[in-house]
Amino acid sequence: MTTLTLPPPTMSPVPPPPAAHRSGSSQPKRRALKVLVTLAVLGLALSAFMIASLALFTDTENVGGNTFTTGTLDLAAAPVSAVVTAPAMAPGDQVTGTLDMTNSGSLDLRYSATSTTTEDLLAAELVLTVKSGVAICDDANWTLSGTVEYSGVLGTTGTSVIFGDATPGADAGDRTLAPAASEQLCVNVTLPLATTGNQGVTTTATLNFEAEQTANNP
Repeated sequence: MTTLTLPPPTMSPVPPPPAAHRSGSSQPKRRALKVLVTLAVLGLALSAFMIASLALFTDTENVGGNTFTTGTLDLAAAPVSAVVTAPAMAPGDQVTGTLDMTNSGSLDLRYSATSTTTEDLLAAELVLTVKSGVAICDDANWTLSGTVEYSGVLGTTGTSVIFGDATPGADAGDRTLAPAASEQLCVNVTLPLATTGNQGVTTTATLNFEAEQTANNP
C-alpha cells in the first residue's frame, strides 16, 4: 500500500487594517460646513426681510401747479414830450399843460421827478410850477385849485429836484400810484415880467421820473 504525503497548507498573511485617521484632520471640513450653514441661514433671513418689505402697502401723491409770476413796474407819462413849450416868450408870458402819470404795471409804485436843462441862464429865469389836483389846467385857471408840488427854477444842467427822491425807500415828496391808477400833474412855466436879460436864448428841459416798488421797500 502506497501512502501519499501532502505538504502542510501555506497561509497568506492577512494585511493589517488601515490605521485610523487622526481626529484633527476633520476640523477644516467641519469649519467649512459651519460657514456654509451660517451663510444659508443669513440668506434665508435676508430673503424673508426683503419679502416682508415688498409686502408693505405704499402710495405716492404729487402736488403740482406751483406756478410763480413776477410783477411789473411801469410808470407811463403822456404826453411823452413837449408838455409845455413856447417859441418866442416875452417877459410876463406863461404856458400851461397837463401831464398824465399812469401806473401801467401790476405793482404799487412811488415816483420822484427831476428836471435837467440844456443851459443854466434862461433856465434860472424861467419859473416852473407843478401842481396836483388842479380842476382846470390852463393859463387862466391853474392857480385856482390844487396843491403845489414844486415851484422854482426850470432846472439846471446838473439836474434839479422837482419832488421826491430817487433814493430807494419812502422819501418826502414821493408820489404813489396803485396798479392801473393815474393822476394829472398841471405844469406851468412862466417868464417873469421883471426879466430883462437872456434875449434870443433857447433852453430845453427834460423832466425825469423815477419809479420804484413800494412792496418790501419801506
